[in-house]
Amino acid sequence: MEIVAKQGYKYILIFGLLFLLSVFFDTLWTLFFVIFIITLFIFRNPKREKGSSDEYAILSPIDGRVKSIRRISYLGDDSIEIIISKSVFGSGSLKAPCDIKLIELKQRHGLFLCSAIKSSNSLNERALYTCKHGNLKISIRTIVGALSRSLSVEKFEELQSGNKFGFLTDGLVVLILPISARISAAIGDRVKATSSVIGFFNHEDRK
Repeated sequence: MEIVAKQGYKYILIFGLLFLLSVFFDTLWTLFFVIFIITLFIFRNPKREKGSSDEYAILSPIDGRVKSIRRISYLGDDSIEIIISKSVFGSGSLKAPCDIKLIELKQRHGLFLCSAIKSSNSLNERALYTCKHGNLKISIRTIVGALSRSLSVEKFEELQSGNKFGFLTDGLVVLILPISARISAAIGDRVKATSSVIGFFNHEDRK
C-alpha cells in the first residue's frame, strides 16, 4: 500500500531536493524543511479500517465535511445527492465507498475556481464515475478546487470498498445514490475516507 499517494511524488522530490540544497548552502533550510513536511502531510495516504464490515454499508469516499444532502432527479430517476467538501488538510485519497464496477468514466477539463463560488460546480475541472454496485447504479463526481492544479483520474474495472481510485487536493466529491439508500450522515458531519459510514443500501434493492 502507498504510504504517500503517487500524485505527490513529483512535489515531494522537488521540495526534498530544495531542502537538501538549502542544508548544503546553509540558507533557508528551516523554511524548506517545513514545506517538505507539509507536502508529505498533504499527499499522505493513511491506512484506514473500514467503518463497517456490513456489505450494505456506504463508506465516505474522501476526508471532509458533509456540505449537502438532498433528493434530486438524476437521469430520470429519483436519487439522493450527498456533497462532501474536501479541505486541503484532509487526506486527498479517493476511496471506493462500496464494491463497485466501472461502467463509464467522463472527464471534463475546466477552471480551478474556489469551491465556494457557485459557478465552480459547472466551470471547474471534474470527473464523473458511473458505477454498478450489484444491480444498483451509483455515480461519483469529483470537482477540483482552487488549490488543485490538476485532477487525478484513475480508471479501473472493479474496486473493493476502501480501495483508492484517485486523488483530490481540495474541492468537492458528490455521491449520487439510489433513493432507497438509508443515509446516516448529517449535514455538517466531519467524515473520513473508508472509516466513516454515511449510509446503507436497502438490501431488498440488491436482490
